[in-house]
Amino acid sequence: MADGQGWERRNELAYGMVAWRRAVMTCGALVVWSTGYDNRAEPGPRGPRPGRPNAPDAAEFNSVWMRVVALLALSACRAAREADVLVDDVELPALVGWVDGPHTASLHQGPLETGEARERTEAGWLELVGDEKRQRLARQVLADHVMAHIADGREPEDTRDGTEPPPLTLGDRARAVRAGGIPDLEPEWAGPVSHARAQIERLELALRGGLWTPTREHRRFAGILHRTLIAEPDFPSLPEGFPGPAWVQRVLRMPHISSTYLAVTELPEFVAYGPTGNAGDPLGNAVGSVVTDAVHATVNMAVDLEKLWAARPADQPVALWERAHLPAPVRTQVLAVEKVVHELAVILFDIADPDIANPDIANPDIDDPDAEQ
Repeated sequence: MADGQGWERRNELAYGMVAWRRAVMTCGALVVWSTGYDNRAEPGPRGPRPGRPNAPDAAEFNSVWMRVVALLALSACRAAREADVLVDDVELPALVGWVDGPHTASLHQGPLETGEARERTEAGWLELVGDEKRQRLARQVLADHVMAHIADGREPEDTRDGTEPPPLTLGDRARAVRAGGIPDLEPEWAGPVSHARAQIERLELALRGGLWTPTREHRRFAGILHRTLIAEPDFPSLPEGFPGPAWVQRVLRMPHISSTYLAVTELPEFVAYGPTGNAGDPLGNAVGSVVTDAVHATVNMAVDLEKLWAARPADQPVALWERAHLPAPVRTQVLAVEKVVHELAVILFDIADPDIANPDIANPDIDDPDAEQ
C-alpha cells in the first residue's frame, strides 16, 4: 500500500485537487450516465434536453444516488491507494470487488489521507459504505459501464494494430461518458457546436448579402486568427517515425486556439472582437462563439490528456496509448469541433484578404498584429 501523504500529493499534482474530490467527480459522471440524470446547471443554446422517462429527479438523485457516488468514490480511493496508482487509473472491473465483494467489509477501515475526507471517523466511513441496497446499486453502475464498453468495442482504424486492448480504467470510461453524453440525449458539446455554426452562418449571410462590410481592423483580426486555425497540430512531439498529427496533438491544439484568441483580443485594436467587446459585431460573435463555446468544451479534456501523455512510458506505442485514452466518443467530439473550426477558417480567409490585396495578412511569416500595412 502506498504512503498516504505521498499518494495524495501525486493526485493533487495530477488533478489540481485532492484524490477524494477527483474520485467524486469521476464516479459522479458514471452515475449520471447510468441513471440518465441530466445534471447540467444550464440548458444550453437549444434549450432543455428531453429527459428520460425513468431518470431520477434532483431530489431522488441527491437522496439516493449521491450516496452511491460516495460509495464508488471511497472504493476508488481505497483501490487506488492499495495499488499505488492515481484515482483515474484504477481498473474499472476491479472496483466491483470493493463496492460489493470481498473488499467491501474493509472499506471503512484505516486512514484515508485525502483532503476534506481525512477527518472522517471509522464510523463515518462505515456510513458511506451503506447497506446492501446501496452496494447493489453501485455494483450495477459498474456493470452498466463495463457492458457498455464491451458493446461499444469499436477500435478506430488508425489505431488498429492487432495488439490486446488496454484495460478499462475509471478515468478513461469517465472521459468517454462526458464526450458521448447520456444515452438518448445529445452530448453536452453538441449544443455549443450547433450554436457556433449558427453564428458562422449569420456572419457568412451578412458578408455575402452585403449587409456587413469588414473594416481594415476586421481583416487584420481575421488574418491573424486564420493562421492559427489552419496551423498543423505539432504539440506534443511524437516518437520518431510516428506519422502526425496524432489524436493527442489534435486535442491539445484546442487550448492553443483559445489562448491565441484571448491574447489577440487583449490588443487595443481588437478588443471589440473579444469576450468584452461589441456584442453586435458579426465577426466577433462568430469567432467568440467558436472559441468560447465549441473549442472550450474540449479544454478540460485537453488538460487531462496532456498530463496523461507526459506520464506515458517511453516504450508504450502511441497507438496503444490512444486506444486507451481517446475512445470513440472523444474522437467524435474532436471531429465535430475540428469541423466547425475549419468552417470558421474558410470564412476568415475570405474576410482577411479576398483579393490578396493585403500583403501583410497574406504573408504567413508576419505574426505581428501591429505590423505596418
